[in-house]
Order: sequence, then structure tokens, then C-alpha cells
Amino acid sequence: MLRRLFPVFALVLPLAMPSSLLAQATFPSNPPLPNFDLYGGFSYVFTQYGGTLNHVGTYGMNGWDASLKLPLFTSWLGIKGDVSGRYNNESEPDFNPHSYTFLLGPEVSIPLGRSTIFVHGLVGSSRVSDNVLPALRTTDTLAVAVGGGLDAGISRHWAWRVTGDYFNTHYDQTNNNVREILNSNGRISTGPVFRF
Repeated sequence: MLRRLFPVFALVLPLAMPSSLLAQATFPSNPPLPNFDLYGGFSYVFTQYGGTLNHVGTYGMNGWDASLKLPLFTSWLGIKGDVSGRYNNESEPDFNPHSYTFLLGPEVSIPLGRSTIFVHGLVGSSRVSDNVLPALRTTDTLAVAVGGGLDAGISRHWAWRVTGDYFNTHYDQTNNNVREILNSNGRISTGPVFRF
């Protein structure tokens, strides 16, 4: 029996060896993306207020957003710290709030070639200050951001980020209109990402 199978093994073994050796070789042509992300860019935070059947008012604040993601145990799970600032768009002399947010939470990411899609859930603190309205001198409150985005890869170390969040702050104010304007419904951000 073994004598009959020997010619088959003699022919198959030399043909199979090169493919098995190639399977074990690693080629540096497509290295994995770095796990650390440093981001900074433009941010727009918006809200809806004064809802009626025919009209819903909207209000927004321009600002900046910066974040750092550090890997946790694997390349697809990380902890993200996010800091942002927003400023009033209107030129009203009686209402000029400045709002700053500090958030921390997990991020799950999936690499797609040079690009990456991600989702995150962040919780932290938001601080608003205004020197004109006495009731709004300085207020700290809970802030939550849940969302995701895309890092469109430019190179191995650089990408352009587009992200959207359900972004909510919980300022408590006696004037309902002021509270509705300050408490936000969403945030969009875009800017460059450095991966290292």
C-alpha cells in the first residue's frame, strides 16, 4: 500500500512546499495602521428650540474639537479623551456664552485599508461662562456624546476625520429659552488626524 502512495507523495510534496513557505512569509507591503490617534479640527454644535407646529428654531455655535485615542488591549478597542470649545455665532451684546467640554469614554474602530470607521460613547463635564447674564456666570454640568465617524486615510500616518454625535449638555436655567439654546442636540466635526 505504501509503495503505491509513494509516487503520489513524491509528486505532490515538491509542488505543495513552495506555497506553504509563501504562506508563512510576511511582506511589509501593507503594514497595519498605528493604534494611537491625535485629532484637532472644526466643530459645530447645534440645537432646536421654540418648537411650534409650523416652525422650529435652530441655533448653533462654532468652535474647535481635539481628541486623543489610546489602545486598550487590542487594536480595535481604545479609550478616548475629547476636549472642545464653542463660542456664540451671533453678535448680540447681551448673550455671548463660551462653552468648554471635557469627555472620556470607549471607542471601537474597524480598519478598512488606510481608512477607519469608529463609534464612541463619551461622558464628562461641560462648562459655560458668560459675564453678561448674572445667572450664567459659570455653570458646570453633565455632558454626553454618542456617535461615530470616518477617518479617510490619506497615508499611513495621516487621515481626515468626519464625525457626528448626539451631543447633549444638561444646563439648568430658570429662563427656558436660555436653557434650550445652551443645551445642544448634536455636534459635527471635521479635521486632520495624526496616527502614531
